[in-house]
Amino acid sequence: MFLKDEVALNYLAGAILLTFPWLGVVLGTWGFIWGVLMLLAVFLVALRRGLSIAVLSLLIGYVAPLIVFGVTVFNTVSLVPLAGLLVVLGWQKHWPVRVTFFWSAALAAVIGTIPTLSFMVQGLSELTASEMTNTTIQQYQASGLLEVMQQQGITEVQVRELLQQGIHLYALVLPSFAALVALVEFGFVFYFVRIWFNKDEGRIPFTHWRLPWYSVWGAVLGIVFYLLGDQFSWPILHVAGINIMVVYGALTLVLGISVFVYFLQSPRIPRFLKLALIIAGFIYLLFSIISLIMFGLFDLVFNFRRLPEEA
Repeated sequence: MFLKDEVALNYLAGAILLTFPWLGVVLGTWGFIWGVLMLLAVFLVALRRGLSIAVLSLLIGYVAPLIVFGVTVFNTVSLVPLAGLLVVLGWQKHWPVRVTFFWSAALAAVIGTIPTLSFMVQGLSELTASEMTNTTIQQYQASGLLEVMQQQGITEVQVRELLQQGIHLYALVLPSFAALVALVEFGFVFYFVRIWFNKDEGRIPFTHWRLPWYSVWGAVLGIVFYLLGDQFSWPILHVAGINIMVVYGALTLVLGISVFVYFLQSPRIPRFLKLALIIAGFIYLLFSIISLIMFGLFDLVFNFRRLPEEA
Protein backbone atom coordinates (compact mmCIF):
# COMPACT_ATOMS: atom_id res chain seq x y z
CA MET A 1 0.00 0.00 0.00
CA PHE A 2 1.46 3.33 -1.07
CA LEU A 3 1.01 6.58 0.83
CA LYS A 4 -0.38 9.58 -0.97
CA ASP A 5 2.12 12.38 -1.61
CA GLU A 6 0.29 14.72 0.79
CA VAL A 7 0.26 12.15 3.59
CA ALA A 8 3.93 11.30 3.02
CA LEU A 9 4.78 15.01 3.12
CA ASN A 10 2.94 15.39 6.42
CA TYR A 11 4.89 12.50 7.96
CA LEU A 12 8.15 13.92 6.59
CA ALA A 13 7.39 17.33 8.12
CA GLY A 14 6.73 15.70 11.49
CA ALA A 15 9.98 13.73 11.27
CA ILE A 16 11.88 16.95 10.50
CA LEU A 17 10.53 18.65 13.64
CA LEU A 18 11.46 15.66 15.79
CA THR A 19 14.95 14.99 14.41
CA PHE A 20 16.44 18.10 12.80
CA PRO A 21 17.39 19.94 16.03
CA TRP A 22 19.31 16.83 17.15
CA LEU A 23 20.89 16.23 13.75
CA GLY A 24 21.78 19.90 13.38
CA VAL A 25 23.85 19.74 16.55
CA VAL A 26 25.44 16.34 15.99
CA LEU A 27 26.29 16.88 12.34
CA GLY A 28 26.99 20.60 12.65
CA THR A 29 24.75 21.28 9.65
CA TRP A 30 22.48 23.95 11.14
CA GLY A 31 22.30 26.93 8.85
CA PHE A 32 19.96 29.00 6.69
CA ILE A 33 18.63 26.03 4.66
CA TRP A 34 18.21 23.96 7.84
CA GLY A 35 16.12 26.73 9.38
CA VAL A 36 14.00 27.13 6.24
CA LEU A 37 13.20 23.41 6.23
CA MET A 38 12.29 23.55 9.92
CA LEU A 39 9.97 26.52 9.34
CA LEU A 40 8.28 24.83 6.40
CA ALA A 41 7.77 21.74 8.54
CA VAL A 42 6.22 23.86 11.31
CA PHE A 43 3.68 25.33 8.89
CA LEU A 44 2.85 21.97 7.34
CA VAL A 45 2.32 20.18 10.65
CA ALA A 46 0.45 23.08 12.30
CA LEU A 47 -1.88 23.71 9.36
CA ARG A 48 -2.59 20.10 8.44
CA ARG A 49 -2.35 18.22 11.73
CA GLY A 50 -3.03 20.93 14.28
CA LEU A 51 -1.13 23.58 16.22
CA SER A 52 -0.88 21.42 19.34
CA ILE A 53 0.82 18.61 17.38
CA ALA A 54 3.35 21.09 15.99
CA VAL A 55 4.06 22.48 19.46
CA LEU A 56 4.54 18.99 20.91
CA SER A 57 6.81 17.92 18.02
CA LEU A 58 8.97 21.02 18.37
CA LEU A 59 9.14 20.60 22.14
CA ILE A 60 10.38 17.02 21.80
CA GLY A 61 12.77 17.97 19.01
CA TYR A 62 14.43 20.75 21.01
CA VAL A 63 14.37 19.14 24.46
CA ALA A 64 16.25 16.00 23.37
CA PRO A 65 19.53 17.75 22.40
CA LEU A 66 19.08 20.15 25.33
CA ILE A 67 19.11 17.23 27.79
CA VAL A 68 22.14 15.59 26.17
CA PHE A 69 24.32 18.64 25.38
CA GLY A 70 23.04 21.22 27.90
CA VAL A 71 22.28 24.89 27.34
CA THR A 72 25.33 25.25 25.08
CA VAL A 73 23.17 23.68 22.38
CA PHE A 74 21.59 27.10 21.84
CA ASN A 75 24.93 28.39 20.57
CA THR A 76 24.25 26.27 17.48
CA VAL A 77 20.51 25.67 17.25
CA SER A 78 18.20 28.43 16.09
CA LEU A 79 14.77 28.89 17.66
CA VAL A 80 13.41 30.87 14.70
CA PRO A 81 11.00 28.03 13.69
CA LEU A 82 9.04 28.80 16.86
CA ALA A 83 7.87 32.01 15.18
CA GLY A 84 5.94 29.88 12.71
CA LEU A 85 3.64 28.80 15.55
CA LEU A 86 2.66 32.42 16.18
CA VAL A 87 1.88 32.86 12.48
CA VAL A 88 -0.48 29.88 12.46
CA LEU A 89 -2.12 31.15 15.65
CA GLY A 90 -2.62 34.52 13.96
CA TRP A 91 -4.23 32.88 10.94
CA GLN A 92 -6.54 30.88 13.16
CA LYS A 93 -7.52 34.02 15.07
CA HIS A 94 -7.95 35.93 11.77
CA TRP A 95 -5.45 38.63 12.66
CA PRO A 96 -4.67 41.16 9.89
CA VAL A 97 -1.74 40.13 7.69
CA ARG A 98 0.48 43.00 8.78
CA VAL A 99 -0.19 42.34 12.45
CA THR A 100 0.55 38.63 12.07
CA PHE A 101 3.75 39.27 10.17
CA PHE A 102 5.01 42.05 12.45
CA TRP A 103 4.68 40.18 15.75
CA SER A 104 5.90 36.90 14.27
CA ALA A 105 8.86 38.59 12.59
CA ALA A 106 9.66 40.43 15.82
CA LEU A 107 9.67 37.10 17.66
CA ALA A 108 11.87 35.55 14.96
CA ALA A 109 14.34 38.45 15.20
CA VAL A 110 14.55 38.31 19.00
CA ILE A 111 15.04 34.56 19.31
CA GLY A 112 17.34 34.63 16.29
CA THR A 113 19.88 36.54 18.37
CA ILE A 114 20.07 33.85 21.08
CA PRO A 115 23.10 32.03 19.53
CA THR A 116 25.07 35.31 19.76
CA LEU A 117 24.33 36.02 23.42
CA SER A 118 27.12 33.89 24.88
CA PHE A 119 29.60 35.62 22.60
CA MET A 120 28.27 39.04 23.64
CA VAL A 121 28.53 38.15 27.33
CA GLN A 122 32.11 36.88 27.01
CA GLY A 123 33.12 39.74 24.74
CA LEU A 124 35.85 39.85 22.14
CA SER A 125 39.24 39.46 23.81
CA GLU A 126 42.23 41.45 22.63
CA LEU A 127 44.01 38.19 21.83
CA THR A 128 41.19 37.02 19.55
CA ALA A 129 41.01 40.40 17.83
CA SER A 130 44.78 40.37 17.32
CA GLU A 131 44.69 36.84 15.86
CA MET A 132 41.89 37.80 13.47
CA THR A 133 43.83 40.90 12.41
CA ASN A 134 47.04 38.91 11.81
CA THR A 135 45.14 36.31 9.76
CA THR A 136 43.58 39.02 7.60
CA ILE A 137 46.93 40.77 7.10
CA GLN A 138 48.49 37.48 5.98
CA GLN A 139 45.66 37.02 3.48
CA TYR A 140 46.22 40.54 2.18
CA GLN A 141 49.95 39.83 1.81
CA ALA A 142 49.34 36.56 -0.02
CA SER A 143 46.92 38.17 -2.45
CA GLY A 144 49.08 41.23 -3.04
CA LEU A 145 46.37 43.57 -1.76
CA LEU A 146 48.58 44.89 1.06
CA GLU A 147 51.25 45.91 -1.44
CA VAL A 148 48.66 47.77 -3.49
CA MET A 149 47.51 49.64 -0.36
CA GLN A 150 51.07 50.56 0.51
CA GLN A 151 51.56 51.96 -2.96
CA GLN A 152 48.55 54.19 -2.27
CA GLY A 153 50.26 55.53 0.85
CA ILE A 154 48.44 53.33 3.40
CA THR A 155 50.85 51.72 5.87
CA GLU A 156 50.46 48.30 7.43
CA VAL A 157 49.94 49.93 10.83
CA GLN A 158 47.00 51.91 9.48
CA VAL A 159 45.53 48.78 7.92
CA ARG A 160 45.82 46.97 11.24
CA GLU A 161 44.08 49.82 13.07
CA LEU A 162 41.24 49.85 10.55
CA LEU A 163 40.86 46.06 10.78
CA GLN A 164 40.74 46.14 14.59
CA GLN A 165 38.08 48.86 14.50
CA GLY A 166 36.07 46.85 11.99
CA ILE A 167 36.36 43.66 14.07
CA HIS A 168 35.17 45.42 17.24
CA LEU A 169 32.32 47.07 15.32
CA TYR A 170 31.30 43.68 13.93
CA ALA A 171 31.31 42.18 17.42
CA LEU A 172 29.14 45.09 18.59
CA VAL A 173 26.42 44.65 15.93
CA LEU A 174 26.62 40.85 15.67
CA PRO A 175 23.14 40.37 17.27
CA SER A 176 21.56 42.67 14.67
CA PHE A 177 23.16 40.64 11.85
CA ALA A 178 21.78 37.45 13.39
CA ALA A 179 18.36 39.11 13.71
CA LEU A 180 18.42 40.20 10.06
CA VAL A 181 19.34 36.69 8.90
CA ALA A 182 16.44 35.37 10.98
CA LEU A 183 14.11 37.96 9.41
CA VAL A 184 15.18 37.02 5.88
CA GLU A 185 14.74 33.32 6.68
CA PHE A 186 11.34 33.86 8.28
CA GLY A 187 10.12 36.35 5.66
CA PHE A 188 11.02 34.04 2.78
CA VAL A 189 9.11 31.10 4.26
CA PHE A 190 6.17 33.29 5.34
CA TYR A 191 5.79 34.69 1.82
CA PHE A 192 6.08 31.25 0.21
CA VAL A 193 3.64 29.55 2.59
CA ARG A 194 1.01 32.28 2.17
CA ILE A 195 1.08 31.72 -1.58
CA TRP A 196 1.12 27.94 -1.18
CA PHE A 197 -1.87 27.81 1.16
CA ASN A 198 -3.51 30.91 -0.36
CA LYS A 199 -3.83 32.50 3.05
CA ASP A 200 -5.56 35.90 2.99
CA GLU A 201 -5.62 35.89 -0.82
CA GLY A 202 -1.97 34.90 -1.11
CA ARG A 203 0.60 37.30 -2.52
CA ILE A 204 0.67 41.00 -1.57
CA PRO A 205 2.38 43.24 -4.18
CA PHE A 206 5.73 44.69 -3.12
CA THR A 207 4.36 48.21 -3.52
CA HIS A 208 1.77 47.44 -0.81
CA TRP A 209 4.17 46.09 1.80
CA ARG A 210 3.63 47.85 5.11
CA LEU A 211 3.83 47.23 8.84
CA PRO A 212 1.30 48.33 11.48
CA TRP A 213 1.67 51.98 12.49
CA TYR A 214 2.65 51.09 16.06
CA SER A 215 5.74 49.25 14.83
CA VAL A 216 7.45 52.66 14.72
CA TRP A 217 7.73 52.47 18.52
CA GLY A 218 10.39 49.80 18.09
CA ALA A 219 12.61 52.36 16.34
CA VAL A 220 11.84 54.91 19.06
CA LEU A 221 12.77 52.33 21.70
CA GLY A 222 16.09 51.72 19.94
CA ILE A 223 16.90 55.45 19.93
CA VAL A 224 15.92 55.80 23.61
CA PHE A 225 18.05 52.79 24.60
CA TYR A 226 21.02 54.19 22.69
CA LEU A 227 20.75 57.67 24.23
CA LEU A 228 20.20 56.39 27.78
CA GLY A 229 23.06 53.92 27.48
CA ASP A 230 25.36 56.62 26.15
CA GLN A 231 24.28 59.19 28.74
CA PHE A 232 24.57 56.97 31.81
CA SER A 233 27.31 54.63 30.52
CA TRP A 234 25.07 51.56 30.53
CA PRO A 235 26.72 49.29 27.95
CA ILE A 236 23.82 46.81 27.76
CA LEU A 237 21.30 49.50 26.80
CA HIS A 238 23.83 51.18 24.52
CA VAL A 239 24.51 47.98 22.57
CA ALA A 240 20.82 47.02 22.52
CA GLY A 241 19.92 50.43 21.10
CA ILE A 242 22.52 50.19 18.35
CA ASN A 243 21.36 46.72 17.31
CA ILE A 244 17.68 47.69 17.31
CA MET A 245 18.46 50.70 15.12
CA VAL A 246 20.46 48.55 12.69
CA VAL A 247 17.54 46.11 12.33
CA TYR A 248 15.04 48.92 11.88
CA GLY A 249 17.34 50.61 9.39
CA ALA A 250 17.24 47.50 7.19
CA LEU A 251 13.47 47.07 7.59
CA THR A 252 12.61 50.68 6.86
CA LEU A 253 14.97 50.66 3.88
CA VAL A 254 12.86 47.89 2.33
CA LEU A 255 9.66 49.77 3.20
CA GLY A 256 11.10 52.98 1.79
CA ILE A 257 11.91 51.25 -1.50
CA SER A 258 8.35 49.91 -1.54
CA VAL A 259 6.95 53.43 -1.14
CA PHE A 260 9.34 54.80 -3.76
CA VAL A 261 8.38 52.14 -6.33
CA TYR A 262 4.70 52.75 -5.55
CA PHE A 263 4.97 56.42 -6.45
CA LEU A 264 7.14 55.67 -9.50
CA GLN A 265 4.22 53.67 -10.88
CA SER A 266 1.94 56.69 -10.67
CA PRO A 267 0.85 57.90 -14.14
CA ARG A 268 0.87 61.47 -12.83
CA ILE A 269 4.67 61.56 -12.69
CA PRO A 270 6.31 62.20 -16.10
CA ARG A 271 8.63 59.47 -17.35
CA PHE A 272 11.64 61.77 -17.65
CA LEU A 273 11.22 62.72 -13.97
CA LYS A 274 11.06 59.05 -12.95
CA LEU A 275 14.24 58.36 -14.92
CA ALA A 276 15.94 61.39 -13.38
CA LEU A 277 15.05 60.22 -9.87
CA ILE A 278 16.42 56.74 -10.53
CA ILE A 279 19.67 58.05 -12.00
CA ALA A 280 20.10 60.56 -9.15
CA GLY A 281 19.48 57.76 -6.67
CA PHE A 282 22.42 55.77 -8.04
CA ILE A 283 24.71 58.80 -8.28
CA TYR A 284 24.03 59.90 -4.71
CA LEU A 285 23.70 56.39 -3.33
CA LEU A 286 24.44 57.08 0.34
CA PHE A 287 22.05 60.02 0.45
CA SER A 288 19.42 57.93 -1.34
CA ILE A 289 19.73 55.07 1.16
CA ILE A 290 19.35 57.44 4.12
CA SER A 291 16.38 59.13 2.43
CA LEU A 292 14.67 55.79 1.75
CA ILE A 293 15.19 54.70 5.37
CA MET A 294 13.61 57.91 6.65
CA PHE A 295 10.85 57.65 4.04
CA GLY A 296 10.03 54.11 5.15
CA LEU A 297 10.14 55.07 8.83
CA PHE A 298 7.78 58.02 8.48
CA ASP A 299 5.46 56.01 6.25
CA LEU A 300 4.69 53.86 9.28
CA VAL A 301 3.11 56.93 10.90
CA PHE A 302 1.79 58.99 7.98
CA ASN A 303 0.87 56.18 5.55
CA PHE A 304 1.86 58.11 2.43
CA ARG A 305 0.19 55.55 0.15
CA ARG A 306 -3.10 55.69 2.09
CA LEU A 307 -3.21 51.92 2.37
CA PRO A 308 -5.97 50.58 4.65
CA GLU A 309 -4.64 49.63 8.09
CA GLU A 310 -6.79 46.53 8.36
CA ALA A 311 -5.44 44.93 5.13
